[in-house]
Amino acid sequence: MSHLVYNITIAVSEDIRDEWLDWMREVQIPKVLETGLFTSARMMRVHAFERDALTYSVQYLSESRENYELYQREFAPAIDSRHQQRFGDGATTFSTVLEVLQTFERATH
Repeated sequence: MSHLVYNITIAVSEDIRDEWLDWMREVQIPKVLETGLFTSARMMRVHAFERDALTYSVQYLSESRENYELYQREFAPAIDSRHQQRFGDGATTFSTVLEVLQTFERATH
């Protein structure tokens, strides 16, 4: 069984950054996890070549493609719509799905 990472990359306007971060931490990410279709989530700041860009990545780990597809059918439209209504063009997104082929851990001695 391979795991999937549902990755959402978001470019956020500086004037809404703090509000957006609070929303993600307090509303959006908990709402997605409440569906029970993802085992964990992580939010990261993307450091790209554009120094002033405020870009973030939110990643949700799914134990199966079926869970991800069920989320997309049953939950994503409403959850994504709330985000779009709240932030509009101030937080533009695109998403990708990554299949985890193998995980490597650092050896401990």
